[in-house]
Amino acid sequence: MPITRINNCDIYYEHHGRGPDLVFVHGETHSAALFDEQVRHFSQRYRCLVYDRRGHCRSELTPYGYSLWNQTNDLISLMETLQVKNAVIVAVAMSTPIAVTYTLERPSVVRGLVLASWYELDGYPLLERRRQKHTMSFGDLHLLMLEKLNELGREGLMRYMEQEYEKLFPIFPKDATVRAKLIEIFASHQPGHYAESGEYYTSLPHLVPAVSKIRCPILGICGRDDPSPDRPELLRDIANFNEVWIAGARRFAMLEAPEEFNAALEAFLGELAP
Repeated sequence: MPITRINNCDIYYEHHGRGPDLVFVHGETHSAALFDEQVRHFSQRYRCLVYDRRGHCRSELTPYGYSLWNQTNDLISLMETLQVKNAVIVAVAMSTPIAVTYTLERPSVVRGLVLASWYELDGYPLLERRRQKHTMSFGDLHLLMLEKLNELGREGLMRYMEQEYEKLFPIFPKDATVRAKLIEIFASHQPGHYAESGEYYTSLPHLVPAVSKIRCPILGICGRDDPSPDRPELLRDIANFNEVWIAGARRFAMLEAPEEFNAALEAFLGELAP
């Protein structure tokens, strides 16, 4: 299993294919498996890097270190260790602050930035105002998942999420098969993760204004049925920004509509300078 120790943490990663670098960064309580369809498609012509973020799935659950800045340092260290340069970074949901912060810190290394469902750039606590269809805060929801994991075990947690997804997880896919894969991903972490995730999300600053400082092209991708949809009007004054909407998808268009997601990413990559 490919593990590298960076920034005082054992990080699981996978490299697939050869060619220009594509880096995929999953969101909170996701894993590298979120991008299976993208890696399968793009690794034929690109070198695709996916990894489990600190405290997620196969990476180490450290006692501390989950702030935005430290997880950005994780990505800096990982890309330096693996000699990833001139990359396109694809981030989703709560990893979009990591991708934006990384790009601001290492602009010469990033030739394109893809932000899928990026309302988390509002930062904490503003982002909670955008979660109006959720019955509880992000932090409380994760503590509930921890409670159910301890009470019911991993399989029981998965059953609970399936039973309650419309109430507690309105971002989950409508398609039962796709939803089952996502639920398995959400339940794949060590118990401590569900508590530590609160340190990360409460560390997020308001990053929307900072996006205007990014000079590389930026693509936003969002499902039209996402309960907290993107607001591209916030970035309308950025000449290098474009938004693509995917019909029938909620938060996880890369799983729900992989062909449409890949086509949007393919078009974006085709327009970038080598």
